[in-house]
Amino acid sequence: MGGDRAPDEVVAGALAALERYEDVALQVVGRPDALEPLLAGAPRARLTLVPAPDVVAMDESPARALKRKPGASVAVCAQRVAAGEAAAYVSAGNTGAVVAASLFHGGLLAGVHRPGIAVVFPTRSGTTVLCDVGANLAMRPEHYLQYAVMASAYSEDVLGTAAPRVALLNVGTEEGKGSREIKAVQRLLEGAAAQGLFRFTGSVEGNHLFEGAADVVVCGGFVGNAVLKTVQGVTRAVIQELGAAWTAEGADPALGERIRARLHQATDYTTFGGAPLLGAQGCAIIAHGRSDARAIQHAIRAARDFAVRGVNQHIAQRLGELESKGVA
Repeated sequence: MGGDRAPDEVVAGALAALERYEDVALQVVGRPDALEPLLAGAPRARLTLVPAPDVVAMDESPARALKRKPGASVAVCAQRVAAGEAAAYVSAGNTGAVVAASLFHGGLLAGVHRPGIAVVFPTRSGTTVLCDVGANLAMRPEHYLQYAVMASAYSEDVLGTAAPRVALLNVGTEEGKGSREIKAVQRLLEGAAAQGLFRFTGSVEGNHLFEGAADVVVCGGFVGNAVLKTVQGVTRAVIQELGAAWTAEGADPALGERIRARLHQATDYTTFGGAPLLGAQGCAIIAHGRSDARAIQHAIRAARDFAVRGVNQHIAQRLGELESKGVA
């Protein structure tokens, strides 16, 4: 029920995923009066409608809304995952509500201090996972270290990256750059890399995110969210300006459309569907609020891959190694 285009586009994406991924069974959670007409005629062998009477609006305070609305669709989803009635859930609704519902009903994996939202950016040579982009605004150095471990496991298991290169988002690449906190983080990451927990390549700047300089980049949630929203805004502006300039110059419309389509494809967040909430029990995939059916379909694929490939088990193993080696 969450998202700017819900429930129509969300249900359309769910039905597309049901047709595409034969190993997936879906539970569509929300108000039956809104969902039943959209499911009319859909095959029900792997599809279940789970009633949920309430919805958390995008502008509501997550904690207060979930307290007032225990029957909200996002809360019911989190409950079902926590109870083992589903392996994962996908939401394009209130991000804070997804985080709060997941932690309230399922809690954190053993040893995890704070969850992190990991977003996948396309690069010229592959992908870069940026974590955190908004789940944790009050950072400590050990949080960055755990994000490096968790995002590396996700990059390996879901994106197929062999021995991911981990970097720290900083104001410069030179040694000694950054705040006192960032310098402490760098020492922790260097110590973990020396113990063989991952490959640490040092600091990167924002302009390196799309150049393939690292497979995983860790940062604080406030910074990561600002980066994410800026990238989304700039991408839209560039594509729109390109179209306007092409039209104004009287160039071939068909060629202009092909160029815009190629640029859109190269920067399209819907290719990856959504961002996993790393560190939480179960799996929650946070889709963009403007997600269309294609984005929802791919978010469901991301949820399936996360569950089937045992990302949480991998994270737990890596965190156990971190503790046993006394890195943090």
